[in-house]
Amino acid sequence: MSFDAVPDPAVRRYLDSRRNWIGLLLAATFTAITWPTTAETHDIAAFLLPVFAAGSAWSLAFVFAGPRAVRVGWAMVTVTAAVASLFPASNAPMPMPIPMFITLLVMTFAGLLTQPLDKVPVLTLITAGAFVVGLTPDMRIGWIFALVVVAIGTSFVRYRMSAQKVIAERSVVAEHAQAREAVLAERARIARELHDVVAHRMSMVVVMSQTAKYRLAAADPAETIGPGADAEFTAIADAARQSLDEVRQLLGVLRPSDGDADVELTPMQGVDDLPELVASARAAGVDIDFADRVDRWGDPGAAGAAAYRIVQESVTNAARHAPGAQVVVRLDRDGADVIVSIVNGPAVAEPDGAGSGHGLVGMNERASAVGGELTHGPTSDGGFAVTARIPLPTR
Repeated sequence: MSFDAVPDPAVRRYLDSRRNWIGLLLAATFTAITWPTTAETHDIAAFLLPVFAAGSAWSLAFVFAGPRAVRVGWAMVTVTAAVASLFPASNAPMPMPIPMFITLLVMTFAGLLTQPLDKVPVLTLITAGAFVVGLTPDMRIGWIFALVVVAIGTSFVRYRMSAQKVIAERSVVAEHAQAREAVLAERARIARELHDVVAHRMSMVVVMSQTAKYRLAAADPAETIGPGADAEFTAIADAARQSLDEVRQLLGVLRPSDGDADVELTPMQGVDDLPELVASARAAGVDIDFADRVDRWGDPGAAGAAAYRIVQESVTNAARHAPGAQVVVRLDRDGADVIVSIVNGPAVAEPDGAGSGHGLVGMNERASAVGGELTHGPTSDGGFAVTARIPLPTR
């Protein structure tokens, strides 16, 4: 049933509720009961009877209409019943008309269920005052005591239900926060992989492009590099550098992809891949002195992958920020740990821009992820040193 033709939106919403129609039925029924009953028990002028009957019984029309409407209905019946109790009762067991007393009990209970908890004491106190006016002395204590007990009981139940609801809502919020943290952690992991793999390759392209003309000339002194070839190498270096900058910008925002295409997966790189890494860096013109002095690696697992990434990032940083400097890479065994040391000397040529700091953060995170620790800092001769202590897994 819809009442779209009703001009007042509040009235239209009221009439659209089936529960409010139950309240209207109760109000009409109690009006038909209160009017003649009050006329029989109290000396009230005939023209006032419909006013008192409507003022008490029609409060039931608001019993299902929401907290504000219940408050209005409770106030209506409280005032009407209290005032009616002041009239002489010639044939009644108590000053308050019984239909009004029943209506007051119904609306008081509705108020205890719907009003804010901080308003319940006020509602209880005012209703107790109406009991004092409308009940006989031998009835007051019992009804007021029952009112207080019901008020405390309903308040306790409502408070507990409200607390459980708040706990449930906070649990949902906490679960969402944990899920978000997991997503962010996964995004950070993917970002580290992008940085370690893509940034390393692009840095090698930059170094190879910048040093190719010198290496070619050194290989064949009679060969001269013309202006066109020189400009070509410079353009390659600029394009690679711009691509590297764009990749770094993309590390902060990883958008999901459909991933419909089949992608060939490769194993995670580890210590066995370090010779290939060193060879590719040497091919790019980086002077590397590499020595793996760990006699028994066993199955290093994640520790081996962490060592590989730390060496890869350190070599990349040295190639970019200390071009022309020698890079010394050492892997040594110290008890159950492996010491990974990467030291480069001062730059011989002009460094290729300033670093973003993501590489050092990533290396620290990788070492911490396998229970290790990493230190880094400048050396006394103007170079830079990175040292990682990585525990090997025990079998």
